[in-house]
Amino acid sequence: MSKKFNFEAETGRVLELLTHSIYSNKEIFLRELISNASDAIDKARLKSLTDATFLWENTKFEIKIWKDKEKNIIYLEDNGIGMTEEELHSCIGTIAKSGTKEFLEKLKKAKEDGEHNLIGQFWVGFYSAFMVADKVQIDTKSPLDTKAHRWLSDGKSEYEVSESERQARGTIITLFIDEANKELLEEWKIKELIKKYSNYVAFPILLQVEKEEKAEEGKEAKKELVWEQINETKPIWQKSKNELKKDDYNKFYTEISYDFKEPLTYTHINVEWAVSYKSILFVPEEKNMFVNIADPNTEYGSKLYVQNVLILEHAKDLLPVWLRFVSWVVETQDIPLNISREMLQSNSVLEKIKKNLIKKVLGELQKSMKENKEKYDIFLSHFWNILKEWIYYDTELKEEIAGVIKFKSMLENKMISLDEYREKLGEKDELKTIFYITGKSEQEVLASPYIAQFRENKVDILLLTNPIDEWLIQSLPQYKEYKLKSITASDIELKKATEEEIKEQETTKKDFKDLLELIKNTIGAEKIEKVELSDKIGENVGALKTPENGLTPQMEKMMKAMGQSMGKQKRIFELNPKNEVVQMMKQEFEKDLKSEKLKDMILYAYEQAILLEWGELENVAEFVKRVNKFVGK
Repeated sequence: MSKKFNFEAETGRVLELLTHSIYSNKEIFLRELISNASDAIDKARLKSLTDATFLWENTKFEIKIWKDKEKNIIYLEDNGIGMTEEELHSCIGTIAKSGTKEFLEKLKKAKEDGEHNLIGQFWVGFYSAFMVADKVQIDTKSPLDTKAHRWLSDGKSEYEVSESERQARGTIITLFIDEANKELLEEWKIKELIKKYSNYVAFPILLQVEKEEKAEEGKEAKKELVWEQINETKPIWQKSKNELKKDDYNKFYTEISYDFKEPLTYTHINVEWAVSYKSILFVPEEKNMFVNIADPNTEYGSKLYVQNVLILEHAKDLLPVWLRFVSWVVETQDIPLNISREMLQSNSVLEKIKKNLIKKVLGELQKSMKENKEKYDIFLSHFWNILKEWIYYDTELKEEIAGVIKFKSMLENKMISLDEYREKLGEKDELKTIFYITGKSEQEVLASPYIAQFRENKVDILLLTNPIDEWLIQSLPQYKEYKLKSITASDIELKKATEEEIKEQETTKKDFKDLLELIKNTIGAEKIEKVELSDKIGENVGALKTPENGLTPQMEKMMKAMGQSMGKQKRIFELNPKNEVVQMMKQEFEKDLKSEKLKDMILYAYEQAILLEWGELENVAEFVKRVNKFVGK
């Protein structure tokens, strides 16, 4: 005889949201039910430690799953502790006994906002069955109860409880799959879900599958139903490193990353300390064609397991976005199974794991850079841009990160590290400076007039030609005891001037003082902060440099492209007093400081300096006219 009972008001509301939801992760129902079955077996196992007769002869723990496609039914059975009638009322259909209201609010908001992952993150347990089934039946037998009991409901307003004919200890759940989810009755789909979410549950998960025997000649092949274990029970990260070979790690890497090439490096971590966790972490050698990491909003992150059950496929909170190229898995016992996304983001255990993992990645990169240079260079060619993001955002480890990146060397015409640059300085080491130049392209930066003195003195320059380099330099003013300095800085002295040279420079400055003032006024004080003489720009007429703490032309363009309005940046205009054009300018100034010819020469020199740094002229037609005048004369 069965009795009917009404769901509590809040329980009914949660069921209504679930059964009428349009969530894309309905497939987690099987994970939830398998986890419940595993818990029930664990309780039976623990009970048997203090009661030798508790299990009787039923000692082989396992979870069985089979289906009836004609009736649209999936069955799931365990030989765990089972439930009494009282437990059926208090446990089944109860979501986290405390916090139901909170879950209800979040679930409703998630549905409105289109958040598809909330259900799995809240661990809704048995409730998830109603996302795929019109009706659910439970038959359960507890050794603590003389009778077996049946629970039956359509997940709407009520459920009924009656006696069951079940004799064995444990529970069998019968799911009457609805029309919209018939795909779940396919053998391959059930295997896929077990592998994806429950592959490392500690007890065997057996699926009833159809096997075809090899047919004898002239006879039809016979088909029979057999039990096949789908899960592995012991995950690779829980195995000893001594048990595993390189091929085992490579195979596992392919499974979790879909990358069929060998990784650059990997590390197997087992921490049993203030925070306990196990992890295997892989750094790829090349970009994976199946994963788009160009977009920082892409799905990345660890597969996070708790008690061997996958609770998040992309745990973004375990590594920062600038390590999104890493593939890894983390398993910990130190957080609860029913942890939510909000709790994950502020969980102190995960924060400690995250810090350790970041340092592990950095350690593996440092090791590969020294021990596997050729492969590491391939890795950098694919991921250097993301590593540079890491420098910009991680203020605590930026120096260590900078140490595993390479930059283009002007003198060697190849990629070198900052430490290799330091070693190359040799007798110039007293400079304690790493010099660089930024620009849109290698062709552009090599055209800079400021490179001349570095070539002459055989001092190397790092050629930074990617937009992100501008941001990187702002966050990395120093590497170890070495300053990073742009070659356009005004205080660069690659060699000390003699007393005679200093006197000559002072005399020249006096001679050119009035001309330099006229040049500034001719170009415009709104464009030029000051005009100076320089003997460090090779044979060029002039060059433009950025004042201290000013924006470079490249940074100015980037800021404008990002929609940030700002006033025109003033520049410093440097002239080479030994250049023939500058000498002619001086002569013309002394003859007639108001001559049109002098004005043309000043503007020509200024516009030429703009072109040398690949800038844009305000009036190209006027520049062409001036050039034609010079050619004609």
